[in-house]
Amino acid sequence: MKPARLLAGTTALGCLVLATAGSTGALAATPPTAKSSGPVVMKSAGPLKQIPGRPTLTHAAMSTAAALSTKSVTSWTHTVNDGGTNLTYAMVGKDPTVLQAAPGASIKTQLVPVIVKFSNGHTWDPTVGDSCDTTSALTRTVASPIFKGKTYSLGGTAVGKGQYTDVFQRANYYEYTKPTGINPGYHVKLGLSVLPAVTINVPDADAAEYATGCGNGVLAAVDIDWLDNYLQTTLIPSLAPQGVTVKTFPLFLLGNVIEYIGTPGNCCVLGYHNALQTAAGVQTYSIAMYDNSGDFSGSQDISVLTHEVGEWMDDPFVNNPTKPWGNIGQVSGCQNNLEVGDPLSGTLQPITLGGHVFHAQELAFTSWFYHQAPSTGVNGWYSNYGTFTSPAAVC
Repeated sequence: MKPARLLAGTTALGCLVLATAGSTGALAATPPTAKSSGPVVMKSAGPLKQIPGRPTLTHAAMSTAAALSTKSVTSWTHTVNDGGTNLTYAMVGKDPTVLQAAPGASIKTQLVPVIVKFSNGHTWDPTVGDSCDTTSALTRTVASPIFKGKTYSLGGTAVGKGQYTDVFQRANYYEYTKPTGINPGYHVKLGLSVLPAVTINVPDADAAEYATGCGNGVLAAVDIDWLDNYLQTTLIPSLAPQGVTVKTFPLFLLGNVIEYIGTPGNCCVLGYHNALQTAAGVQTYSIAMYDNSGDFSGSQDISVLTHEVGEWMDDPFVNNPTKPWGNIGQVSGCQNNLEVGDPLSGTLQPITLGGHVFHAQELAFTSWFYHQAPSTGVNGWYSNYGTFTSPAAVC
């Protein structure tokens, strides 16, 4: 299974990719023209293209979904029958399909700004503004629908007030979360804390640059396997004194920094989510860029982040099985996992909040993957803005 585009240690993963082939959870694209001879100079013609991203580091088999749910973020498991095949999946929060005395869940979420530095002195810092936007990526992200509540009406149906992925999950299981359902108070909230920025010095062998028309004129690219290994072996362990544990969700924020796979010519991944098996349990996490580069069609400001947070919520351990589906969204070919962002990569929804227009990515409902009819989703839909009105096609 291909989670995002990053694997390391004992792990599984999922990425956001646009125009990609069979990957889970990664967002990707084609490189712009390389600008300078810093680390590695990429001289490829044509616009940046998003491709699937998944690290190649080996990982140990993850525990069963039921076992994972007791030693990681709060999660629930459910088994569905899809055409005679029983499939069990795990999701963050509490089970909306079972009556809950207290149906709301809040997951401690640590937003970690990541400053990326190359040996040539070039730096990408999400805590400061640039020529693309004088307001920093960090400030925009904190003020965005990812963390700020808003009242949503989808197709004329009031779904309630909440953060974007919280409302998505309410809409996903609207049969149970509607006013007359068994859990009208259902929520999966991100309890935000912003940690101090951390700096990553990327070795020349794992760094590349592409010319871009925004920011400092250079788009940074980092080898995805090197980066994920660094996160798992160095950065995440270093954050334990600041409260990062297997029960929390660290979300690493990049500003116009992407990943490549193997070689700079195999570019670009815009974000991914992953899960690392540790002695204490399973550490889930994600890394994604706030995108104001203008280099990727179908990607803008928080779209990568909404893709990855949604996929983390509905496939936290990057091992939820489905029957094969594909040839849609960022997936060319077939994949067999429940990655809610992949089939709709590039399908964005403008959302105005605090006087600013953000762009969230539409996400697919569980019923789309498991061919449930009718759908458990709002309005009988199979995605949160109604792009999908029927289940996934056989692949």
